[in-house]
Amino acid sequence: MGFNSLTFLYLFLPAALILFNIAPKKLKNSVVAAVSLGFIGFSQPENFVFFLADIILLFILSKAMSANFEKAKIKRALLVFAIAFNAAVIIVFSVSNQLSGGFSPFAAMVISFTAIGYFVDFYKGEAEEFSSFSDFVVFLAFFGKLSRGPLIRAKNLKFLPSSEKFSLSETGNGLYFFIRGLGKYVVLALPLAKLHENLLASNSEEISVIGAWLDMVVFSMMIFFDLSGFCDMARGLGRCFGMDLPQNFYFPFQSPSVSDFLDRFNMTVTGFFRHYVYDVLRNDKNSRPQFIVNTVLISMLCGIWFGIEMNFIIWGIYIAVFVIIEELFLNRLLKKIPVTFTRIYTFAVTMFSMVIFSSSETGFFLTSFKAMFGIDVPIITDGTSYIVSQNVLLLMVGAFFMLSLFSMFINYLRKKSPALYSTVAVLESALLIIFITAELI
Repeated sequence: MGFNSLTFLYLFLPAALILFNIAPKKLKNSVVAAVSLGFIGFSQPENFVFFLADIILLFILSKAMSANFEKAKIKRALLVFAIAFNAAVIIVFSVSNQLSGGFSPFAAMVISFTAIGYFVDFYKGEAEEFSSFSDFVVFLAFFGKLSRGPLIRAKNLKFLPSSEKFSLSETGNGLYFFIRGLGKYVVLALPLAKLHENLLASNSEEISVIGAWLDMVVFSMMIFFDLSGFCDMARGLGRCFGMDLPQNFYFPFQSPSVSDFLDRFNMTVTGFFRHYVYDVLRNDKNSRPQFIVNTVLISMLCGIWFGIEMNFIIWGIYIAVFVIIEELFLNRLLKKIPVTFTRIYTFAVTMFSMVIFSSSETGFFLTSFKAMFGIDVPIITDGTSYIVSQNVLLLMVGAFFMLSLFSMFINYLRKKSPALYSTVAVLESALLIIFITAELI
């Protein structure tokens, strides 16, 4: 059971919201913890016992660290063990997911990286101990953020007024964000994923210039609606259950620089690695060689977040190269030229990066690059022509919503005319529910 199932949409989520809102204030976090564990159980029953044991062990470790906080050697040993254990979980699940053909590890990445951050912060005195197991479960494994994040730090976990008593406004806003995110995923990301598969099959028979370019654009759209959709769903569910989760994805393909792209693409993951890796490795000298090494390392880790595969590592290095070039040579120029041109430059660089990101075999993205520049391939094939003709509407709608125009209009409406915004939000949600249900039946 995932977010894109009728069981979740019409049974699990309504039942969870009812239980949360009728529960007394003292029991609300316990309800969210139980719902989150239940979601893991329904979604991955084969791994439920492992995840439950994992969370219990981490809670025991946090209690042990608290009990030995003044004993430096024991506290340090517990920290090392916690980091090593969570790193092992990440590696095992990443490799397992790679072998099974999955895209990104469910739950394991989010829980383990969040736990590493918590233990480091707790060790340094920058995070408070979670006194109850239910609070610890909500922090580590809130079901809304298990699939793609965001990653949150203990000191940044914010609770809304609706965490204490029912708020129709917060619940309504939360459901609106959730439905919008689910719409992005079901109505756009999943059909684009199928289109990407069809283009791959067509290109494997005979690749063409149009086929290679179109596959790059389609895959970029798919990634955009997948990640931004799950980001909206996570933030929406967070609001429904009294939490203010940070934004994790903000129109990265409209960035004015590749550095800014990295800041907008999987924002909390990039921030996590910068805080816990880059800042730790940085010293007072801040030399160029150190900046280069640290930037490459952070970008590679951002790629590895999606799986321990060579294409993700190469993607990270590719992005790092442009970040380094910008920092050392291009920043002044990028600030002087019109933002339209900087966005075109960034769009081209990052779209090309998606060719690497999408290629599980190193040789395939080299073949794609050659085809995109017309080296020994036809302009278009009959297969590609047919695929384009069958998906014109999907491509047009995807291209429109990939831009921030609609989002800017909605935000403007919310500020200038709250009543009209509410009406539009209700109509949009109703239409999306109809489309989503039709797609899922």
